[in-house]
This record gives sequence, C-alpha cells and structure tokens, in this order.
Amino acid sequence: MNNTATKKLCLSLMRADSEETVIELLKSAGYWDRPAAWRFYGDRESNFNTIGNQQSRPEAALVEKLVNAVDARLMNECLLRGIDPESPAAPRTIREAVARFFEEVPSGRTAGLIREWAPGKRREIAKDITLAATGAMPRDGNPCISIADCGEGQTPESMPFTFLSLDRSNKLRIPFVQGKFNMGGTGVLRFCGQCNLQLILTRRNPSIVADNVQSDSDLQWGFTVVRREPPDGGRRSSVYTYLAPLGMQQQATRGEVLRFSAELMPIFPEGNDAYVRQSQWGSLLKLYEYSATGFRSNILMGDGLLSRADLLLPDVALPIRFHECRPYRGHKGSFETTLTGVKVRLHDDKADNLEDGFPLSCPISVEGQRMTVTIYAFKKGRAKSYRKNEGIIFTVNGQLHGYLTTGFFRRTKLGLGYLRDSILIIVDCTDVSPEAREHLFMNSRDRLGHGRLRSMIQELLQDMLKQNQLLRDLKERRRRQELESRLGDSKPLGQILESLLKENPTLAALFLQGQRVAAPFKTRGAQSQEAPYEEQRYPTYFKFTGKEYGTILRRDCHINMRSRTPFETDAANDYFERNIDPGQFSLLLISGEQERPVETYSLNMNNGIATLNVQLPTSAVIGDQIRFSAVVTDSSRIEPFENSFVINVRPPAEVGGRKGARRKPPSKGEGDEREVPSTVALPKITEVYESPDNGQRGWADMSPVFEKHSALRVINAGEEQGSENDSSPRNVYDFFVNVDNVFLKRELRSKSQEPEVVRARFVYDLVLLGLALLQGELAADKTEVAEGAQDD
Repeated sequence: MNNTATKKLCLSLMRADSEETVIELLKSAGYWDRPAAWRFYGDRESNFNTIGNQQSRPEAALVEKLVNAVDARLMNECLLRGIDPESPAAPRTIREAVARFFEEVPSGRTAGLIREWAPGKRREIAKDITLAATGAMPRDGNPCISIADCGEGQTPESMPFTFLSLDRSNKLRIPFVQGKFNMGGTGVLRFCGQCNLQLILTRRNPSIVADNVQSDSDLQWGFTVVRREPPDGGRRSSVYTYLAPLGMQQQATRGEVLRFSAELMPIFPEGNDAYVRQSQWGSLLKLYEYSATGFRSNILMGDGLLSRADLLLPDVALPIRFHECRPYRGHKGSFETTLTGVKVRLHDDKADNLEDGFPLSCPISVEGQRMTVTIYAFKKGRAKSYRKNEGIIFTVNGQLHGYLTTGFFRRTKLGLGYLRDSILIIVDCTDVSPEAREHLFMNSRDRLGHGRLRSMIQELLQDMLKQNQLLRDLKERRRRQELESRLGDSKPLGQILESLLKENPTLAALFLQGQRVAAPFKTRGAQSQEAPYEEQRYPTYFKFTGKEYGTILRRDCHINMRSRTPFETDAANDYFERNIDPGQFSLLLISGEQERPVETYSLNMNNGIATLNVQLPTSAVIGDQIRFSAVVTDSSRIEPFENSFVINVRPPAEVGGRKGARRKPPSKGEGDEREVPSTVALPKITEVYESPDNGQRGWADMSPVFEKHSALRVINAGEEQGSENDSSPRNVYDFFVNVDNVFLKRELRSKSQEPEVVRARFVYDLVLLGLALLQGELAADKTEVAEGAQDD
C-alpha cells in the first residue's frame, strides 16, 4: 500500500463505528485473515494471562486511558523544555509538573491546582485531552469511545515498546506521572465488543525528535488495530495480537505497524463532530463497541460516563473535555463539557450539595502510613449525582485505586444507616510508602487487596466515624425527618409488647427504657444550646479542651482500649485536607530525650472539637505512664501548637457487659434513689406505600427500593444511652413495613376480616418477627460475620 492508500485506511478505521465495519475494511485490505500480519501483544503468546486480569469494570478500565493521556501531556511539556523526565531537574510531583508547565506563576499556595483555574482556562487546557462517544445509541448497542491527546506521541518504530508492550518499566522512575505498571491500559480490551478491537494512531511531536531523527518513519504517523484471537490449534487461552504487516514476508508475526506521512490529522472533536480538529502530533485510541454497563445513556448526563469518570478521577491533574457525538437532540453547547474531578465539582458547588460544616478533614496514621480522610455529607438526594455504591474511596495522586461500598455505613457498630445514601469519604493515600501501597491495592488500581493494613484502616475509620459528633447530629436530624411525622398511635402493639417483654429480658434489651413513645432523637432544645462555632482559616488556638497552654494533661486508659483526647480549636473543618496551605498534624511518643512518630492514630475534626484517638503501643504494660506530644502547624505559623499529655495504662476493661452483685429491685413506693421506667419505648414503625400521598414514605424512597414482594426492612439507628441507673448504650432499630405487599393485598381482597384488623396484624406480626430475628442474631453473635460480608 502506498502512502495515500495507507492514510485512507487509517481514516476509514477512525470513522468506523462497529466491529463489523472494521473487519470488512481489514479484509478488503488483505489483512484480517492473514495470520502472518498479526504480532503478539507484548511479543508474548501467553499475554491473555496479564491482559485478562485487569480492571473488573469498564469505566475503571477506561479511566486508565485518560490517566495515560494526562501523563503524555505532562511528558510532552517536560521534553519540549529539554528536561530529562528521570533527572533531578524534572518535577517531583504531579502538582509541581502542572504548575511548571501550565501556569504563568508556577509557585505559590494555589500552584498546580486546577480547582483554582478560571472556567475559561480549564476549558482551553481540556481541549488537548478529549473523549468522544460515537456509534450506536443506547437502544441499539454499545458506543465507540475515542480518546485523543496532543501529548508526546510515539514513533512507529517505538510503538511495540510503548503502546503495545507489557511489563516494561517505561515510566517507573518518572515521579510526575501516574502510570507505573505498564499494563493498566490493556484493561479496556476485554470490554471492546466481541473481538476486543482497538485502534491506536500516534505521531511523535516533531519538536521532540527534530535533533535526533533516526529514520524517515520518526516523523510519520503509525497505526495499528488490536484484536483478540480465540483459542485454536491446541492453545488453551485466547491471545491478543495487533496488526503489524510490514516485513511479514521476512519474519511472520514479527512485522512492523503501518505508517504514513501527513502534516495534520483530524484526531480531535469539535462540538458533536468527532474527527474535525487537526493536530500535528499526538495520539488517538478508539475502542469499538465499548461495554457501557451502567452508563449507556448520553455520556454527559447524570447517569452517564462523565459522572463515573468524575468519581474515579476525583482530583485529576489536568481537565479533560468530553464530547457526546451521537445524534442526541440539543443546542450546540450541550454536546461537550469539561471533566475536572468530583473534588473540584464539590468545591465549585459546595453550598448547593453539602450539609453545613462539610467537608471534614481528618489526618490518620496506620502503622506509620499517613493518610488524610475527607468526609463529604450530601444534602438529601444530592449524593446520587456524584457516586453510586461507593462509600469510601481510596486515591493516589487523584485517581481511585480501590473502594468500600456504602454497606460499610450499615455496620451495626456505626449506626449510620440513615446516612448511607448521603456520605462519601475520600482517603488520600498519596503519601503511603510503595511497599504499603502494594499491600493495600491490586495492580489493576480499581480494588483493594485483603490483609492486615486494610483491616486496620477499616477499624480506624469505623471508630473515627462513630465518634464524629457532626455525623451523629446529622443522623439524628435525618432520623427525625423520617420518623417524627409518622409516629402514630401504637397502643395495640404496645399492649402486646409489654406482655412479651415481661417474659423475655433479652428482647427487652432491644428497646430503650423510658416513657411510652419517647422521642427517638435529641430534642431541638438541646441542640440549639450548643455554642456557635466561628471557623478560622488559620487557627488561633489548638489546645486541650478547658485547659491552658502548657498544661500537661493526664488521662487513664484501659490497656485493651483506645485513648481519646479532646482538643478545642477554631480551625476550619477542612484544615488538614485543603490543597492550599493545609495544616499538618504529627503525634510523637516521648521516651526520655528521644521521640518517635506514633504509628496508629486518628484526629477527628468537628466544628471546633478535635478528638485524638490513639492506639497504645504494643509494648505497653499495666502501670506504664506513656507521654505523647501532639504538634499542629501550617505555613502561617512561626511556632507550632504543641500539647503534651500522659496516658496512665490501667487494667483491661470488661467487654460485653458489667459484672457484679445483683442489684435489688426497686420498691413500689416513690423515691429518688432509682429511676423506674413506666413502660418501654416502642419500635419506630413506618408504613411504606407503593403510591404515597403527601408525608407518606414510598417504595422508591427505600434503598434498595421496595417492590411488591418486599415486607420488612430494619435499619439500625445507632446507639442511645439507657437510664441513669444503667447508662450502657443500646442499639435502636427502626422498622419499615410494606403495606402494599402483594400478599397483604390478596388477603385484603378475601374480605374474611375487617381490612383494618388484617392490616394491623400484618404490621405487628412482621415487627415481632423482625424482633425475634434481631434477638437471635444478637444471641448468636453474628454481627462481625455480617459486617465482613457487607464490605466485599
């Protein structure tokens, strides 16, 4: 094929929007059915073992291509300046690279933060990395996805060792790029149609190779098509190959990729036209019939690809322009928008989406690995625009590397069931050591590994969230909104329960002792009396609660418990997480003249109260007096805030209830020695309807939603204190009954009894059945097993 024919084939492949069309083009060119024209991906016949073991979800695999495009843009700017990317002269972080290469003033507090860029600048920079959707509409099949960038590009001769390689350390020693493993980009292949077809087109930036041209092909465009070949000829697994027909006569299956000369190629979209804007260099990757499970709609809509990519790249280094190029209706400007990451979106739209006081930032350390936890609490119904089932996401350099589902918030020990659909937590693991990162994350960078480090992080997060007063207050408000208007007359059930509870003390333990139908949440009066909190960007104080500076605080701690030390401050809730001038927290263990960092702790920020949770050293013994120093500082301070405290290690606390002599029952006469409950506080029952009227709860309000066979759902509402005589915390449960259940409706149609009686029996029987199941669960101590299953 001559230059013109080769370029024409490339353009035809670019504009093809189905596997069938690609195969027809390659058959017409005489390549599809010619085995000698296809080379093993990575020059390994067993490459399916690596390529087939990548990301488990199509959107996570696709994000790797976007990350590679960002890396290519940063590399291009570095090489254009004559800087060796592996040398000390190169940027040491991604943020530094963005500042040096894309900002006029590459230093200062806001340097390298795209959240601080004006919308016009974000849009202009984003035009050099684009994603375009073409091909089938959702009702007809899967779309094609094209990703283009004007990064460094590659020469045709280098493609087998860059785009088409496996397990090579191309970027391992470059500190300012994300991609390291040289295989994450292959994860998209398994999601590309039936034959896993992918087009790769690239040209090296002529300015980079101008002084080092080895051959004419160094200035040409190179392209190939990747495909999956099913097992045959005794081969036990599929194999990935790519089109490399040049020189196949001399060495079959070891040829070179196709190439052609052209000053410009239309690799970039404009509006809803996919291949219009010309570029002198760069790369285009096209994924044919890409699996769009979960985001098949318009990619710019709330349930589309843009929203998913925003979460998977929560703090992306460079903005990316998304184009919807399929024939949807809309005005010119409705076919493109800019991806900036969910953290930037929430920064821009904080007032409309987040509850007051959020986000919260909490520094933690687990076995010496320092991380920053950011807690976002959304206003009701707003979280669905930012995440699906992800509850806690773990990031490195702004990219998601693994997550825990919202099931984590349903843990019995947390009691945050009412906030399950309103919380997103981001754990920034950028500063975690390479070794710890290998333990925590899989190489595919879309899921967590299992092991001690993950378990310890989960345990610390659980404790931190449980103790966070701002979350507890929000839970109480949400619970009030759900239940306050629906607490009706429960006398028939109350009479039944009173008789049951007299015979069954274990069942009675599920309820609070108090007045009948007592308020299941804090009163408004108690909450309104809290002192106002006036946050400061740079705190003016950070000290032990109620103590003067210089005071050495002394506290007792049981050897089998964590120590909790409260501080008071006027620092903003995001003080330790914000990108601009964040605070730094460190905790030191003092032994004589020596001091060393404490390995495991968390600091919980909450509107002027910072609670430090410390795990005692493994070497601690009863009677020890362990001295710590908590240090807080930021760029505005000459001297840090420093607070010293001593922990007296006490014998282990009894777990699972208090032991001692049996307490005498109260007399029937009145007195002030003991508080006697007049009855029990009943379960909080909410009836759920298929088509609710005003103020009623509907099927769609439940998560997961109710349907005709749904009967009962029980939500753990957290812990509440008991009476003064027995103040140990008790779990409280709320019951939601489907009163439009198909079996109830069938019974109501029988007319054998009064409808009101049938409905009441249905509700009360389900509640009692639920109570029995809860009692059995507590007795069998199955809680921990259930919690472990919810996380995976």
